Amino acid sequence: MLLASVSVVGIALCFIGAFSPMFIPSLVGKIAVRVLAGLGVGLIQPLSASLIVDCFEGKVANTMMGVQSSCVGLGASLFSYTMAGIMVYDWHYAYCAYLYAAAIFLLVLFGMPAFVNQIGREEKKPAAQNTADQVVKKALPAACYIGFVAQLIYGLGYGAFDNSLSLAAVETGTITTVQAAAIASWGGIASLIGGFFFGFMKGKIGNNIGWLSLVMNIIGFAVVGLTSSTTMWYIGVTICKVGFCWWMPYINFLVNDGTDESNSALATSLGFFGNSFGAFIFAYVLAFVGNMVGGITQHQAFFYGCAWIGIALVLIAFNHFKNYKHYQEIA
Repeated sequence: MLLASVSVVGIALCFIGAFSPMFIPSLVGKIAVRVLAGLGVGLIQPLSASLIVDCFEGKVANTMMGVQSSCVGLGASLFSYTMAGIMVYDWHYAYCAYLYAAAIFLLVLFGMPAFVNQIGREEKKPAAQNTADQVVKKALPAACYIGFVAQLIYGLGYGAFDNSLSLAAVETGTITTVQAAAIASWGGIASLIGGFFFGFMKGKIGNNIGWLSLVMNIIGFAVVGLTSSTTMWYIGVTICKVGFCWWMPYINFLVNDGTDESNSALATSLGFFGNSFGAFIFAYVLAFVGNMVGGITQHQAFFYGCAWIGIALVLIAFNHFKNYKHYQEIA
């Protein structure tokens, strides 16, 4: 019951850490409890991707990874609109949107197939067979660490979307925070739609989808950073979010390229950790760079994001062309 137990514990932590702040009056207390939600997400995110890698292969795996990315977009959209509807009455009840987690908890608890609990388990072998060769086979491959670094750099850049969009809208003087929220919600729908095309695109262009997704992020960020109209922001966010929903499944395949099945969850976790850590330090690095150059506005932060994603693009392009023959064989 290993995987089922981890999933249930992760979802339970998400629910407790996200819903209980509604009953805690202290801001410090709310933040402290939210740590539990973060721990839960840290358990759930790698599992959802590594299960696909372990259970499916080829075109089916590509399609399922795209569907998983679409479901993230769908969840973000449902959550945003649910929270917006609740906040019309009273913002204190916005935490009720996390009741979604309770339904998912029951779904996983009673609906997860029994066979998934055997995935990644090692067969017991005599001690004499535990040779150094076996240890080497189970070591994480170089692609896993490349994926981690790329995700860390990407998180440093993509943080501009999550942290600066609403504030940048205020700076434009032409886009309101309400319009910015609507644009962000549309981004979730764009991810939902784009994710369904991931399998098709990866089947057509293979691992080229990695650097293509980063180029789309850069273009989307540049459109938002260069313009101040609602229409152009919708276009920029659409391009960016489609690129995002192609990047995340791609990176899950990259970190698992050559990874032993028993290390699949660890490799996927490393990729997600890189992205989360990059997003966490985004504001601090932005402030540091701002002090170095005499200040960066929230609107200009999108150019800062372009620079970091550009570095990730160079890394991924280098890895792709260095291992071109390998990726051709996989295709």
